[in-house]
Amino acid sequence: MGDTASRAKTRKALDEHGLEFHQTLPLLDFAEPRPVGDVLARLFCLNAVAAAAYGFRSASSLAWLTRENFVDRLSINERIFLEHGQGDPVVFRLQVEGMWALAWTLGIVSRLDFWRHCSSDFVTRLPDLKSGEGTARTIMQMNARDGDEVRAACDLYYCLNWVVRETSLRGQTLPPGLEPYVITERARALDWILGDDWGAGDLDT
Repeated sequence: MGDTASRAKTRKALDEHGLEFHQTLPLLDFAEPRPVGDVLARLFCLNAVAAAAYGFRSASSLAWLTRENFVDRLSINERIFLEHGQGDPVVFRLQVEGMWALAWTLGIVSRLDFWRHCSSDFVTRLPDLKSGEGTARTIMQMNARDGDEVRAACDLYYCLNWVVRETSLRGQTLPPGLEPYVITERARALDWILGDDWGAGDLDT
């Protein structure tokens, strides 16, 4: 049976902002959230790849991941990008919003407001790759959220992603401040925490 409690919270949140979604969207059957260690590994991999996408030396990103024992946690596309420079850097830059969602589930950041981008100081909460900083400081900030809170956020972004797609298909415009890529990247990250493979493709709406 789908998660009716999460869907009720989603409906309330979207109603408050005047956003309509199809009431027949299927309820999600959530798995248990991935272990915290897996979420941290994904966050650190994304951070290293995003740094390279923004101009940091790919070899240095790989060296950091190797030293911290995360290099084997890279996705195939991430590894190809870092090792061979193949792939669109913009794709990896946009995933910063997915990183923000992961950091929120870990309690490293305090809010997950779908009207706002990640904060400009986000990078300061993550390891400083330029200095070769390890992961201890970031891990010390962590206070992981419980499964119910994560499931509610996943359902909200699942429905928001539907709103984004439906609006685009109809040739309409979203309310000011609601950025499609913010919604999509966060939805993907939350969906991964609750069972999907990273980079498995478009979310099923």
